[in-house]
Amino acid sequence: MKKVILIFILMFMISAFSAITLEESIELAKESNKELLAEKNAFRSADWGKKNALTNFLPKVSFNSTIVRIDDETYDRTNAPIQIPGLGQFPAMFPIYKTTYTNDITVQQSIFNGGKVILGYQLAGLAKKQAYLALQSKGKDISYAIASTYFGILKLQDLQTLSQKSLESTLSHLESVQKNYDVGSAKKSDVLQWQVKQKNDETALLEIGNSIDELYSFWQILLGTEEAKEPSQIDVTDYNSETLQYAMMEKNELEKAAGDFLSKVEKTSPTIQTLELVKQMMKKNYCMAKGEFLPSLNLQFSYQLESDDEFDFDGEDNWNLVAALSVPISGTNYSNLKKAKYDLKKTQYETESAQENYMVAAKNIFYKLITKVRTVEDNKTALEFARENHKIINELYTQGMVTNSELMDAEAMLFGSEMNLVASYYDYILLKYEIKKYTE
Repeated sequence: MKKVILIFILMFMISAFSAITLEESIELAKESNKELLAEKNAFRSADWGKKNALTNFLPKVSFNSTIVRIDDETYDRTNAPIQIPGLGQFPAMFPIYKTTYTNDITVQQSIFNGGKVILGYQLAGLAKKQAYLALQSKGKDISYAIASTYFGILKLQDLQTLSQKSLESTLSHLESVQKNYDVGSAKKSDVLQWQVKQKNDETALLEIGNSIDELYSFWQILLGTEEAKEPSQIDVTDYNSETLQYAMMEKNELEKAAGDFLSKVEKTSPTIQTLELVKQMMKKNYCMAKGEFLPSLNLQFSYQLESDDEFDFDGEDNWNLVAALSVPISGTNYSNLKKAKYDLKKTQYETESAQENYMVAAKNIFYKLITKVRTVEDNKTALEFARENHKIINELYTQGMVTNSELMDAEAMLFGSEMNLVASYYDYILLKYEIKKYTE
């Protein structure tokens, strides 16, 4: 009984937590979950990467300032008068300063580089989109993890309630059998059977309590908050209309529904879109490898503000314009092109295979949902039978027409059927949220 008391204490502590809906849980996780925050920063980084690639279209402007000081010997030799036989002595033709200050502004502009600038910008745009899809995908993963834990806790709490109900019924029967044994109308084995069942029920209740505690620890990590939160209770029977609607579908209706679902997956799934992006990026890399065979043209304009022995921006100025044309002739470009070609083919095969497997998984999970629906409906029927059987056996037992073991079997069947139905409801609900991972 001490174990049971501990379970009740745990339940009381849990009930003291502030309740939170699934939608509120997901929103809280989106603000605080560390994995999701990491993906958000990755997306921001990709956004700035695209902006940085845009700057490659703009001219590069730089201000350059240099100071050059030469040694005394070189200075004297360079500035020494020139002696010309028969004509006398003349000053140095190109005198230099011992310390020279040079300041200039340089402007560089790429005119054509084999499409590298354009392709680089396009690749940066695809990388940004890829980061956005990764953020979406991570958001769906976190949402599903939240839903899984959320409904997992509620499922265990409902099973805990049923287990407690089973224990209370066992204790009631044990008390009744014990009284009958005391007056000689029941066997010792009957008492022992109910005592064994009592221990089993207490152990099952304790295990469920431990599982709830474990899930709550994981739950807090997912939410990214230290404040205790309690999932709001739901009524699983609210899903009866949904399950009944699916269960009543004919084969052709199910095939049409599956086709519509797969069509939506192909159009909206972040995973499918990411695979398409990977192929596009490899195609851009292949185009860039082709561009290595093309010439490049760049312009550079330099304006020298001064070059004299004082840093005063008052020396002689001059400017120059350079047009540089470069034509590649290295054989490295050819090997890079071949490598890019086969990398593209490899990526195409890999992404096509991944897409096929993904669509098969999507189809399987849709039909798995239908199986869960039918399991719910089957368990409803099983519970009705178990209740009727328990009622009949209970009446016969009071009349002494069935054994103690038969009553225990009826009890086990009843509570087992109740637990199976509750579990199948939650399996269906959770699968609905897993399906959302395949679409936007």
